[in-house]
Amino acid sequence: MIKNIQEYYQCILDNLTGGLISVDLRGKVVYLNPMAGKILRMDPETCCRDMQYDEVFSDFPALRSVIKETMETGKCVRRAEIAIMHANTPLIIGYSTMLVKNHEGQELGVTVIFQDISFVEKK
Repeated sequence: MIKNIQEYYQCILDNLTGGLISVDLRGKVVYLNPMAGKILRMDPETCCRDMQYDEVFSDFPALRSVIKETMETGKCVRRAEIAIMHANTPLIIGYSTMLVKNHEGQELGVTVIFQDISFVEKK
């Protein structure tokens, strides 16, 4: 039985098999799920709460650009790829972006959902 719906939603986000980054309209990182931390080799608990996305992702310019473009244009991307470097290791990241809106339709921020697809064979 679910006693706390907010906690339930948090568990869903925490257990996603892909990375999830959410940034508010002021550019502050609101949430980085554990899988995003694992893919980017960052500690979600200590690295980025209440920090600007451009500072948090300074080592990942392509990811910063994805967030910036979504924030500036409001256009979302479905199923695109970027290359990032981490610790001299190239990674191919498959991602989608979305706008976060409340029930009244007011924009609150942007979210990037992504996976490391470096080792996925293409047909």
